[in-house]
Amino acid sequence: MTPTSTVSTKRWKGVALGLALALIGLIVWDGADRRAADATQPLVQSLQASVKHESPDNLKLASFNIHGGKGSDGVRSLTRTAELLADSDFAGLYEVKAMSDGAVPNQAVALARTGDAGWLFAATERRWWSDHFGNGLIYRIPVRSILRVPLVNTRGKAYRNAIFSTVELQRATVRIVAVHIDRENDRRQQLQSVIELFLGLQKPCLLMGDLNTIATDPLLEDLVAKHDVRSPLQESLEGHLPSQNIDWIFTRGLRTVSVKLVENTASDHPLLKAELAPDVTE
Repeated sequence: MTPTSTVSTKRWKGVALGLALALIGLIVWDGADRRAADATQPLVQSLQASVKHESPDNLKLASFNIHGGKGSDGVRSLTRTAELLADSDFAGLYEVKAMSDGAVPNQAVALARTGDAGWLFAATERRWWSDHFGNGLIYRIPVRSILRVPLVNTRGKAYRNAIFSTVELQRATVRIVAVHIDRENDRRQQLQSVIELFLGLQKPCLLMGDLNTIATDPLLEDLVAKHDVRSPLQESLEGHLPSQNIDWIFTRGLRTVSVKLVENTASDHPLLKAELAPDVTE
């Protein structure tokens, strides 16, 4: 017969093991859960002094959903992303992730260091008790100010924000809204809010990003119908613009020098590049 004390000891060991496993499970669940980043915290960015370049005459712009550095071939490599952005004065980046190797805190920093640029990371969500995912900027020209604009979220996931920046050219101060819009329930309301922000800005200004919507969206059709709004992609690539394109630039008070969608293996999105100049006729 097994002594009562031995049975009790085994039972309590089983209870303790069960409680320990439950506690570990709760910790893992809590860390893995996606939560909105705290928009009241200061933005994480490099010092302005790190930007060594002077204001250019024209703005060489990039807008890129980098897909966390994971390419269409399944390979994760920021080297390819950095090469695509090498000649840009100012780049808006979406689906930027934190990094866990300890060398740099997030992918915006890694890309900026590769290209000797300033950087910003505007987190949209937290996981593992730290800022984990969001939008970013890298820039090689003077940036006067940067503001994070949280966007509505009703479904508890896929948190979003817009980054509002002002950059200095030789002949003008340009106001830029860079954004990644939700592709589900909140898409229309988020898009409407950033369009209203864009239309309310002093010229010259532009709206760019992964808007997760195509040219036939009524909101975009209404936008390009306005007399002072230009759509460089639609104007320059008429007849050659992919019907399912969801990456856009819209401008007011700016003239398009060049624009192109660059297919690549660094992401699951094309790179949107443009050179813009202040429109002296407006």
